[in-house]
Amino acid sequence: MTHIGAPATAVSLNHFITPLNTIRMTDFIPPFPIRHKKNLGPLDTLKYARRDLLSIWPESAFDRQFMATKIINKSIFIANHPEIIRYVLLTNHANYEKKSPLMRKALEPLLGDGLFISDGDTWQKHRNLEAPLFGNEQVAKYSDIMIKTTEERAQSWARFKPGETIHVLPEMGQLTAEIICRTLFGNQLGAAQATQVVKSFAEYQAAIEQMDVNTFFGLPSWIPGLGMGKGAKAAKAIHHIVDKVIAEGIKSDNKDSLLGHFLRLHGKKDVQDSLTKQQIRNELIVLFMAGHETTANTLAWAWYLISQCPDVEQRLHDEVDAVLGNRSATFADVAKLTYTRAVIEETMRLYPPVPILSREASADDTIRRRHIPAGSIMLVVPWLLHRHKQYWQQPDHFIPERFLDDAPVKPDKFTYIPFSVGPRVCIAKFFGTVETTLCLAILARQFRLRVPEGHQVTHECRLTLRPKDNLPMQISPR
Repeated sequence: MTHIGAPATAVSLNHFITPLNTIRMTDFIPPFPIRHKKNLGPLDTLKYARRDLLSIWPESAFDRQFMATKIINKSIFIANHPEIIRYVLLTNHANYEKKSPLMRKALEPLLGDGLFISDGDTWQKHRNLEAPLFGNEQVAKYSDIMIKTTEERAQSWARFKPGETIHVLPEMGQLTAEIICRTLFGNQLGAAQATQVVKSFAEYQAAIEQMDVNTFFGLPSWIPGLGMGKGAKAAKAIHHIVDKVIAEGIKSDNKDSLLGHFLRLHGKKDVQDSLTKQQIRNELIVLFMAGHETTANTLAWAWYLISQCPDVEQRLHDEVDAVLGNRSATFADVAKLTYTRAVIEETMRLYPPVPILSREASADDTIRRRHIPAGSIMLVVPWLLHRHKQYWQQPDHFIPERFLDDAPVKPDKFTYIPFSVGPRVCIAKFFGTVETTLCLAILARQFRLRVPEGHQVTHECRLTLRPKDNLPMQISPR
């Protein structure tokens, strides 16, 4: 892998570092995968990537600004500096709008022309139609569902015996699936159908993760890879259920769900303001995918990190006790739960839900005097940016205080990108922030979780980053 240094005109890197000399320091370094002492060659990169996409990086990648390599004549570039991130995802985003071949190949059977993988006029139209659905006023309404569903989960947790082991990742997955199902479909999706959708999504993701990562790097199609037979079957099952719910929704009067909002766009005369039933189905599935897996992963990682830092846990408990007391949470509480939100933000820094963003260059370009051929793969890697030695002090340590309002310097928005950045920033960013903050606060007010003695927590990563082995933890009431 070739390393390209900074030009003489680069902004001082001190501009991006968050100084921590005035806030709490910690000795806790959460686990992370191997970092190679030397750059891997093309074959070794593919070998490690098949096991884990986070194990391909050398130690030097956490200290470099721009990198380039070639695998089977495919040019691959890694944007690893805030100025380059700004250029790729904002200034010249039109040239890097296309998702990588892997993303398209992996998700198109399920999502069709959905917002996540579409581009050009289709993406712009769908984005314009959906953006108003995730404004502050709308998210405030959705927060009632978040709160009610989380309180139901707390009631379920109260049935566990003190010290009993639960599997935190599936617990958070069930919680976030219920929240997004109720938000999307209201009362239109029954419990049995919701269970089937979640099951089919798990089957689809498992099929994606078995795909050969050759396509991640945009390599030629003649290189053998695994098929998507099981994935196609799971996608068809999801399409069938959602199509049925849409048909039932057309006959009913469910106004407040996202399905109701989408259905009001169906059949409008102006083509720019309308969506077909198939497009509605695709967008609902995109939102389910975005609002389920990644949110569950973040909450699971947060529980682990909190359990390892008694001082963080105590400050979190002090805040939720002071803000919530013995009453139910409200949307207005989110603004007061500043430390809870900082814990979530630091969790996403250390374990970004989507740790690698992959784009394909539509036309030739030049970055730092380096030619970028059309068809090249451009990687923006939150995993590297969030732990970069030049942009963060103690980059591998868990320090929520760096995200508080009174931190000496707030993290730069082009070095902290858990929701991406620029025109294609996650449309449900605010929704996700409110959801994770409320879920953690409501449950942390009543429960404490601990990793069983002797259990080593580690990760697994294909397209998303999650704890391995479902994260077993022992639950106790506070």
